[in-house]
Amino acid sequence: MAARRWTRACNGQGAQPLITDFHAPAAQSSADHQQPVNVVWHKWSDLRLLDHEPLVRAHARPGLVLHVHLVELPLLAGVSRVGRVPRCSARRASFWRVSVTDLSQRLEHRDQQLLVCAVAKPADFFVQLCKRFPVASVFAHCEFCDEELKTEAEVRSALSSCGAKLETCWGGLTVNHIDDLGFDPADPAQMPMYKGEFNGIAKKRPIRAVLPIPVLRSPPPLEACECGSTAIEAAFLMGPSVPPPDARQTFTWSGGEAAALDYFKRYMERGQLKNYRGATESFAHGDHNPVNAGTRLSPWLAFGCISARMVVHEARSFERTHGKSSSTGKGNGKMGSTGARLHTELNFRDFLRFSALSWGTKLFKIGGIFQIAGVKWSYDQGLFEKWRAGQTGYPFVDAGMRELATTGYMSHLHRQCCAAFLVRDLRLDWRLGAEHFESCLIDHTPDANWGNWSYRILQRPGLVQSRQNYPVEKHITTVECIAWPAVHDAHLEHTLRWVPELRGLPRDLAREPWRTEMVADKRIKVKPYKDLPLWFCAANRVNWDYEYFWLPGHAWTVSKATGAPKKCYNFSLGRDYPRPLVPPLNLEIDLDALPVCHSWGDTDLDQRPHVWGTPGDLDRGTTTATTTTSPTETTTHQQQQQQPQQQQQQQRRWSGNKLEEGQQQQ
Repeated sequence: MAARRWTRACNGQGAQPLITDFHAPAAQSSADHQQPVNVVWHKWSDLRLLDHEPLVRAHARPGLVLHVHLVELPLLAGVSRVGRVPRCSARRASFWRVSVTDLSQRLEHRDQQLLVCAVAKPADFFVQLCKRFPVASVFAHCEFCDEELKTEAEVRSALSSCGAKLETCWGGLTVNHIDDLGFDPADPAQMPMYKGEFNGIAKKRPIRAVLPIPVLRSPPPLEACECGSTAIEAAFLMGPSVPPPDARQTFTWSGGEAAALDYFKRYMERGQLKNYRGATESFAHGDHNPVNAGTRLSPWLAFGCISARMVVHEARSFERTHGKSSSTGKGNGKMGSTGARLHTELNFRDFLRFSALSWGTKLFKIGGIFQIAGVKWSYDQGLFEKWRAGQTGYPFVDAGMRELATTGYMSHLHRQCCAAFLVRDLRLDWRLGAEHFESCLIDHTPDANWGNWSYRILQRPGLVQSRQNYPVEKHITTVECIAWPAVHDAHLEHTLRWVPELRGLPRDLAREPWRTEMVADKRIKVKPYKDLPLWFCAANRVNWDYEYFWLPGHAWTVSKATGAPKKCYNFSLGRDYPRPLVPPLNLEIDLDALPVCHSWGDTDLDQRPHVWGTPGDLDRGTTTATTTTSPTETTTHQQQQQQPQQQQQQQRRWSGNKLEEGQQQQ
């Protein structure tokens, strides 16, 4: 696509071509013409001045320095390879544009300029740039994913043909510099295969100091239309329009380094680090982590508005001054500081980034990084659209997907849950989901997004083989869709914000709306993946007893009740809210063991069960049961009802007292 298709107004003199179509170079003095020009190439992933090694190196060289940002149109206005979905949503494009505007303003305050241009191919741009200026070197951060590495190679070749060089450096792309790891992450034989091993190595390595902003050299002369708001507006003209704000969004990010530094400063000054828990699914030992927990720094980290090593340095400095607060490592119960926990989470980000060098193109292929085979993937467009729109019939999934589409963000819990549901229950090509996340997430980076899908969500080869010899169950396998709302959104504040059609139901039914017309069928055992057919999101749930101590280990399948559906609060499943795309389960949950004060809607205390999910709680006294035979672990609804009534009453009284105590403590 020719670059001359995109034009802009310049000095009121009509449409002028973009920089890739130079025909009339700007006037230069003889002195300027003699000076070499070094270029700082700000990519969409490093839109900052502080801790920016390419910037520091460029301004240390003699001559003039030109700062450049290229809006690559295939990334802004292109479509994905598999699903043909837009590669950049309106929310993400807006954050990108604001971040570029902030960078431009920060350079102007230092008597510099940012040349902004929309291009089809960066290599073509740099060829034209070398015709205009005596370019000596272009300084940029290294790349690590295949598409970006291809672009980098093309630019290097183009500059070489013009007598210039592309000088890349690792800089602050990760907490630890690549040269300080002690091994070559691009070598699969040296790069640790799993994050725990990598974290153990990385935490023993030194972390380089944050690079201050140097005194900036002067830029070469530029046309007014090539910089500032005029250039930025023109460069993003081909992108999606700026979306209106949504009142349901609980937090709004403003792009740019200034906003990132201001937020992080306030985060530390308010002592919020002491409450940090990180991306955990566990609630044990005070590991309480609601849906919206975390630092909220991820969008700024993704666009490079702030560096990860600066975050770690500041966290350590805070703890030296104010003392450490206790936190637990995910899954092991060992105590550590919240600063160390934050470092661990950032190390997982780095693990994916370094691993991308060794994974190569496998990261984006159907087999994933473990090169799985034997999986029959579906490409059902109807199922994919229902998943994207948050119309799956599972409130926790739908809340996450609707929030993502509207705001460009969703919690790590929703990401895992929604991704696993697409792969394991809808059995859609996982790349469709990764492409949708890439489009919508304002904190998308290819290594983190595609790496998480391939590393955490895809089945491992051994699991695929074992599933081939195991009967496929016709019910949901991603039980987080049902389990996680009970602890991570106990009062349904988040779910009902995004799924308002369930607000008329009691919250116990709003969490599992299929119970308005379905009854219990048979009891099955629920354990990690090794006890097929049910397995949780993480690839290896070795810490089941630690993280899911509140699950007795069983669930009930459900079946459609005979006769007309129950009338429930003027609610009709299928009319007011979708029926589940996959037959649901009802987990048995030990309410007394739940580490949260559970909201039970309109159910009286003396009617609340000890273990939620038993047949009496599913159908409110309906006696329908099946006599279907099942594996040895399976019992029928009828067998479960034979439990002595006195024991049930004692359990319910016990549950009621415990809940009353919990409410009094609040």
